[in-house]
Amino acid sequence: MQIQRIIIVGGGTAGWMAAAALSRIKAGRPVEITLIESEAIGTVGVGEATIPPFVGFNDLLGVNEAEMLAAVGGTFKLGIQFENWNRIGDSYIHPFGAYGYTMGGISFHHVWHRMANAGDKRPIQVFNLETMAAYFGKFPRTQDFARDDLPPVNYAYHLDATRYAAFLRRFAEARGVVRQEGRIADVALDGETGFVTTVTLDDGQQFAGDLFIDCSGFRGLLIEQALQTGYDDWSHYLPCNRAVALPCQREDGSPPPPFTRATAHRAGWQWQVPLQHRNGNGHV
Repeated sequence: MQIQRIIIVGGGTAGWMAAAALSRIKAGRPVEITLIESEAIGTVGVGEATIPPFVGFNDLLGVNEAEMLAAVGGTFKLGIQFENWNRIGDSYIHPFGAYGYTMGGISFHHVWHRMANAGDKRPIQVFNLETMAAYFGKFPRTQDFARDDLPPVNYAYHLDATRYAAFLRRFAEARGVVRQEGRIADVALDGETGFVTTVTLDDGQQFAGDLFIDCSGFRGLLIEQALQTGYDDWSHYLPCNRAVALPCQREDGSPPPPFTRATAHRAGWQWQVPLQHRNGNGHV
């Protein structure tokens, strides 16, 4: 079956990321994309600290990085600083890039151990570009000063999730995605296949589609409530099962650090995500 009508249920970051990606891929094809969301239903504004594949996603869309970061109050991220995870006072950065170079087919950590045995006291962290840049509060965009002797910098973003969803909404709507305001009141399934065929809004409007994407979050309007696929409970693996998020304004005027902080405590752990205009804080 050729897909001609795509219905996305739910907005927020997930919904508008799906809409933006599909609008980019469908360019020149006769495909209608409709996103249904309600302003009366709030979204979960988490996930402000991303990982490097997120940069690739934005490259796929073809968005201008500087424009996107300005619109979402975003900053660059070179890794994650873990504090107190082994002992109180311990701190290390988990970088996004590799340590050193493979030499003659030998992985760098073997080379580093041999150097250490020969008396070299330098820690392995000094051989990672992202770690050292993070410690000094720097961000080197190697594409701005291309050199054969420098590897590309592996990085991600910190961003305001609500602003990012709004940015992608503008992007997607400019490429033909139609936003429909409303709440889902009913979901119709095909009697033979069991697949979703139509969704009905609380005002009676019906939307049929060939492909339905559920971005309704914890409610799972399609995948859980309509299709009843079942919930895979992992709570026995996750002793930390509550989170409190509390943003605060950045007032000291210092540059935002190019890394996320994760600090362990006797009860759970805390995160800090630095944006241009505020810090995203939370306790799990």
